[in-house]
Amino acid sequence: MEDQSYLDKKYFISTDIYNCPFCNRRHVSFSREDSGSFDWTDKKKCYVLFVRCNSCRKTSMHLSYENVLTTNTFGAVLFRPDVDLDSVIFYSVPTSFFVLDDRIPSVIRELITEAEGCLKMNFLTGASACMRKAIYELCILEKAEGTDYESKIKFLKGKYRDSDPALFDILAHIQGMTSDKIHEQSWDMWDSANLRLIIETLKTVLYDIYVHPKVKAERSKFVQQLFEKVTLGKKEKGTS
Repeated sequence: MEDQSYLDKKYFISTDIYNCPFCNRRHVSFSREDSGSFDWTDKKKCYVLFVRCNSCRKTSMHLSYENVLTTNTFGAVLFRPDVDLDSVIFYSVPTSFFVLDDRIPSVIRELITEAEGCLKMNFLTGASACMRKAIYELCILEKAEGTDYESKIKFLKGKYRDSDPALFDILAHIQGMTSDKIHEQSWDMWDSANLRLIIETLKTVLYDIYVHPKVKAERSKFVQQLFEKVTLGKKEKGTS
């Protein structure tokens, strides 16, 4: 069978199926809720599209310089049959492919979301600044010890041994992330490929630190409750 896992990395799979950024369901149907246009400049139109997840019912907003809609002979507004939504939409809210779990500290979530928005708009300096700040905030929140950036990341690597050590190695060797540049007001920007790598690496690390342990604890608690229920049922049967 053909490998179609690349579809999981898209926002819009087709004109009626997408990966919902709110409920994190993949390949779920959506409905077009509203649309419109405005003048981006005196010579360029921008088209706005609102779509609603048919599972969680939440609405996202998407911008494109290309009109993705058409009208049929009966006057009904439809998606153009030839349009690839994922390729023509340049900005979406939520900007992140999947919304970061709210168990991750909000200060870091907001910085990553802003970085992804900047990257989508090709504002590389802004995206670079946000990611530097996000890593800086992580080091503060986790009380990372060390005299420079690399030693702080190595501290986190030792603290969270259940995470893939290669993730921390990637963060530790980011070019330009020295201790005296982490919180400067100006710096050299990273290119888009490096930014994507840094964003995805940090998101995975954050999941391992803040989300996975809680998910694991919740699942263990659920299994324990099931076990207690079964044990209690056996006891009740034994006394009847």
